[in-house]
Amino acid sequence: MKTTVIAQTTKGKRIWIQNTNGTYSWPVGAQYHTTYEPEVIVLQLAPEGKRKVSKGKGGIIDLVGKKVTQWAQGATLANITTDRATGRIYITRA
Repeated sequence: MKTTVIAQTTKGKRIWIQNTNGTYSWPVGAQYHTTYEPEVIVLQLAPEGKRKVSKGKGGIIDLVGKKVTQWAQGATLANITTDRATGRIYITRA
């Protein structure tokens, strides 16, 4: 499990995950879906996914905006875990 900061931006709260290739085996360009649930954000690898892992620092996932702000409920840290068997990353409030 890793921990990251939930940072404030002008667009809302941001969760920034870097080195996705080395840490989670999600290479640059991998497509995924994002699902916001009350207690967890689920990222699911999917060839038809609307989002992609960005270049830089071993792969970057950048979640930012109103949905992240609402989900965070004032939290300033997030825990990140992965299930490599299902191709999912789980983000929970720390």
